Parts: sequence; structure tokens; C-alpha cells
Amino acid sequence: MNKYNELLVTDLQGHWIWFKVRDGVYLLDRPGLERRLSEGVPSLKLGVRVEAIRGQYVYTSAGRRGPYDYVAIAEGAVRRFSHIYGEVTRLPGLQVDVKSDIGLSGITVVYNKKLSEAYFSWIVEIDRGVYRVGLADRCCVVDKLRKLVKMVGGTPVGKPFGGGVLAGPPLKRLVYGNVALLGDAAGLTKPLSGGGIILAIKSGASFGEALRTGDPSAYEYSMRPTILRLSAARAVYELMYVKGFVHEALRIFHGSEFLAIDYDDHVKTLALAMATSRKAPRALVGALRLLISRGAGGPST
Repeated sequence: MNKYNELLVTDLQGHWIWFKVRDGVYLLDRPGLERRLSEGVPSLKLGVRVEAIRGQYVYTSAGRRGPYDYVAIAEGAVRRFSHIYGEVTRLPGLQVDVKSDIGLSGITVVYNKKLSEAYFSWIVEIDRGVYRVGLADRCCVVDKLRKLVKMVGGTPVGKPFGGGVLAGPPLKRLVYGNVALLGDAAGLTKPLSGGGIILAIKSGASFGEALRTGDPSAYEYSMRPTILRLSAARAVYELMYVKGFVHEALRIFHGSEFLAIDYDDHVKTLALAMATSRKAPRALVGALRLLISRGAGGPST
């Protein structure tokens, strides 16, 4: 597990914004975390594929199981079953570990349309001279990853790996009859970064507590503040990524340094950063101009 205290946002074309993260950001060993969590659930069957859910029964590659009073769907970004309850933006993502002498430290987030038109790319130092580089976009992630590796002068030290990156929005309802949606299945991800591990754990714990109290509907009620926060973040996602304001913001705030008070809440971090900058009025005018022009049918970015 690595800890990072700084975040560089750049377009790799001369514009940058630097954030100092107050409490740090951690890079987890995701497979290791999943194995550790599974150790506490004796009835968990790893490697068994769920093929269908009908009423109180779950049909798997090992046969029918049930009946169950409640079925919790927490299938992750694949959303084979949960998509019928609501759509969530899913972008293919791909990354690879490389050796490079690029000299970057910490986490670098790249907004460059040549690498990703719909989202962003990343360069994360995981060891001295070793970086995890990747991106998410609507298409062509293999070719774009090759381009990113070439840009950092990298030599791959492993095979590429990845999957779907979810950018919300959160579903309005989390409980449908005897079915509850958790984590990615419910669109509980941070739209600006695609992060969802903490939200998956939080929703699972909340649903477990609701079951213990005998009122599963309390799960949906307890998650309302989180859903509202993620909905606000989704609105910022629409402005920054869909309408393309992130590129103008990089030019406006170029050279600025900010303190990220709450890295887990991107909207709060961005709002506090703008509130402490004398460039904020210019950025606000730019955002309003963009919203008006797009609303009037102007050309998209």
C-alpha cells in the first residue's frame, strides 16, 4: 500500500495545477484487499458465476441457491444484472506498469484529448522509476495506452490490465422489492475519478445494518446524503468532462497550488480551491459562458 501527499493535474502541454492532499491518498492492493475481505465470509464461493436471479432464488454455475429473503447485487462495473434498474456511464479503462525516467512523483492526472476525449489519463509512481500508467475513454484505449507509454518513455514490466470505469450517476433507488443494489451496481462511484471501493464498503455495511434492524428500506434512507453528494459531483462531471470545461480550467488556473482538504469529496475540494483563488471570477465566467453556449446548441468540445 502506497501513500501519496501530492497530486499534479496537467495536460502534458505546459499547463498544470498542483494539489497538496491534507490526509494523503492511498493506493491499495485491490486483489489482496478482496481476498482479505472474503476471509471473513465463510459462505462466499469464489469462482462461482451467477447466471440469473429469479424471485428469491439465485441461479449459479454450481446450481440453484435459495430461497433468500433478500438478494444483494454487488457485481461491480460489469453490471450484468443491475443495468435493468438504471443506466450508469461506463467507460473502458486500461493500464500497465512501466519503467521510466520521466521523474514524476506522486499522482499525475492528465487531461489531454489525444489520450482521452471523454475522461482522463493517469501516471502514478508505485516504486522508484516504476509507474502505473493508464486511461479511460469511450474507445480505442489499447492504441491510446500505447501512445501514453511512449509519451512517458516507458518500458512495460507487466501485462496491461483493466476493466470498466463507472462515472455515475447514482441510481435514485437502491431497493427494489427483495433486491438491493450495492456499490458499482447502484452507480455509487465518484464521477470525477471513477473511484468506488470506499462507497462499496460503505453501502455494504449500511445494508448489513439495515438487515440487522429488520428494516431493509432503512438502507436506502441512510444512503441519501451520499446519493445527493454523488449527484452534485455528476453535475460537475457534465460541466468538466462532457462540456469540456476542464481544459479551460487548466489554462485559467495554470501554475496554481491548492490544498485538497477532502480528497474523497472532489466537489468540496474544487469549490474550496476556487474560493481561495483570485482567478475564480474568471473561471466562473468561463463556466457560465460554456453552459450558455452549449445550451444554445453551440459546438461541443
